[in-house]
Parts: sequence; C-alpha cells; structure tokens
Amino acid sequence: MHTLMIINPGHFHAALVLRQPHPAINNDVYIYAEKGPDIENFMQLAESFNSHERGTCWQFHLYTGKDYLEKAIKESKGDIAILAGKNDRKIYEMQKLHNAGISILADKPLTINAEGVKILRNITSGGAVVNDIMTERNEIHSVLKKYLIQSPDVFGKPDVDSGKPVFEKESIHHLYKTVNGRPLIRPAWYFDVNIQGEGILDVNTHFADLIKWSLFDNQIIREDDICLKSARRWPTEVPLEKFKTITGQSNFPASLAADIEQDALNLFANGELTYTIKGIPARLKVEWALEAPAGSGDTHYSAAHGTKADIVINQSPATGGAVKLSIIPRQNSAEFAKALRQTLENFPVKGVKAAKEADRYIIQIPADKCPAHEAHFAMVLDEFLAATDEGGLKKCNASDLVAKYSLLAQAREMALKNT
Repeated sequence: MHTLMIINPGHFHAALVLRQPHPAINNDVYIYAEKGPDIENFMQLAESFNSHERGTCWQFHLYTGKDYLEKAIKESKGDIAILAGKNDRKIYEMQKLHNAGISILADKPLTINAEGVKILRNITSGGAVVNDIMTERNEIHSVLKKYLIQSPDVFGKPDVDSGKPVFEKESIHHLYKTVNGRPLIRPAWYFDVNIQGEGILDVNTHFADLIKWSLFDNQIIREDDICLKSARRWPTEVPLEKFKTITGQSNFPASLAADIEQDALNLFANGELTYTIKGIPARLKVEWALEAPAGSGDTHYSAAHGTKADIVINQSPATGGAVKLSIIPRQNSAEFAKALRQTLENFPVKGVKAAKEADRYIIQIPADKCPAHEAHFAMVLDEFLAATDEGGLKKCNASDLVAKYSLLAQAREMALKNT
C-alpha cells in the first residue's frame, strides 16, 4: 500500500487525485501546508469527494505552518508526495523530497525557468520516481489521434515538405471558470508570473508532451534532439473588477505593481513557439481570456499533417463545445476509406466509427468511452504507481521531462528578449 502526502496545495489539481478511491492507496492522507485560503479551498474540495457516491473515505491529517515541507520530510508519513501549487518554489521542494527518498507526482509546470531545469536533470537521473501530471495522454481523442498517426495506411508519414509545421496545437483557456460544479476561486499569486510562471511554459507542457508521445513513444528524446526556432509572448488585460471576482481579493497585490496600468493588470499568460523535434517542425500557441462567452468554454485545435491525411481535433463554438476528431485525406478514395475502416476496427477501444462528411471523415466515439477530464487524474495516478512499484520511470520518460522543460525554458528566455 502507498500513502499520499499532499504538499502545500494551491491548485485544484492537487485534490483531483483524490476524486475516487484506489485499492493501492491508504485512506490516510497527510497534508502539509501554509495557513491561508489556499489550504482552505483545497480542504473544501477534497472533503466534498468523501460525501460523493464514488465511495471515497479519505482520512485527512492536516498540518499547517511555515515549516510544512520540513515537517513533511521529518515525519515521512507517506511515500508519495503530490504537488500542485506555487510553481516558483515547486522544483526546489521536489529536490528536497527526492533527496529524502520520496517519490513525487507534480502538476505542471515542474519548473518555470532554466535554473529549475538543472535541478530536474539531477533528480530524474536516479532515485525516487519523479513525474508530471500529463492527463492529456489519457484523453480518448488524443489516444486515437496517436494511433492514427502511427498508422502508415491512414496518416502516411509526417509531411515535412510543405514548408509548414507538421504539428499545430492551439488553445484558449479562461481565467474564470467552474470546477466540480462550483466557481473556481484562483489565489491572487496565480496572477504573478514570477510565482505561477508565464503562459508560454504552462499549458504548452501538455502540447509538447503529446507531440513527442505521438511520434516517438518509448524512444529517448534528448535536449539536443529539439531545436527552438521562435518564441513570443503577449499579455491578457485583467481589469481590477474582474480580478476581484476571480480571486475574492479587494485589490491587486503590491508585487504586481510593475505590470499594472490604469487599474488593469497586464498578465503575460499568452505565448507561441515554433521548434523542431528530430527535424519535424511544430507550432504551439496558448492564450488565456478572462471569461468564456455565455454557452461556450475552453477551445482547442490540434492538427497533424501527414502525406496521406491531416488529422484534426477541434473543440470550439463551431463544434458546439464538443471535441471533434476529423480525418481529411489527401485523396478521398475507396482505398483510403477501406484502410481507415480497418484501422479503426483494430483500435483497442471498440465501437469507434468514421462517418463521411464532404471532404473528410468525422470520427464517432461511444459516449461511455469519453470520460471527463477530472477522471484522467486517476489514470495518471495508476501509471505513476506502476512506475513506482517497478522501481522508476523508463529512461525515455525521464529524458522526456528534461527535454520538454528545457525547450519551454528556452522559449521563455527568447520571448522575453523579443518583448
């Protein structure tokens, strides 16, 4: 049996690993945190799971104090630490936990600068297991897209001769949203890029991870296999009144003064970068808006361009907010239709169909095979426990972590110079 320690939770992802019971995890959960609204919000969400029909019966043991990390390490009540909070200190806390022999599952980003990448290189070189929470690897559309990309009869090969990125990923997220049926209150420090980190190296961790995973799963990718080409950043304007609504605070913290103009915060939450991975070009772009228009939510666009077909995931008002996976063949022939049908029949998840619509095929996935985002955290936890029980991450996964965060740290530095 494993026992969890939750370290200074400041993001709701720390609670989502507790959303359902797990047979390999002790019901006693040890929480070490600073006093304040962050831990209060965490406890409210975590305790709500115990009253849910999922059958969780966590027994929470809470310690609050400025010495929360030292207390956690000294007591070592658990063998696995969960971190999801202030990103400026996260990698340093991970280093201390790792040195104490405690395995670590942490929310992204693990680090927000190049200095943190140096520490990451060290703690992934051996000892206790370290990994980030990459939920998107368990999202059914991402799983199916990877499967299709690896099918030469459907995708062909990456189309590197078009002069455009083979992989394109874009998303728009919103600062104000609801989670688990309740409005999400973000802490004021979330708006400080020196604590939370800039947008260019946050959501893009998922994007960069999915590209590597789709093309080079179980292969070692080193830092010199990736070449950054361009990077830029730009702000989202957050008026004081909206800041009050999102955080519950009456004013901007003094630490944000340098980025405030006329009662509005310039939050550098947006970023775009281009790079190559083993010579294959990719483009990543992430944006944060204040609040989604009525009836809509976060949007996502992901395209892979192959010599036989383009594979596109789209979630936007045009799709009614639903995630839609499309395949656009270069030659819409009977031969291609047959190859696609046979490929889908061999997909491990049964019941997936392709419906022809004009110049493309729309993939239809049974609703019961599309769990909500929150359910992916249990899947990530399963994989992490398996790696822990086996004695460590695969060498390719450990190398992935360093290469990914090195790329994004470089992108941040380049974008800063270009601003």
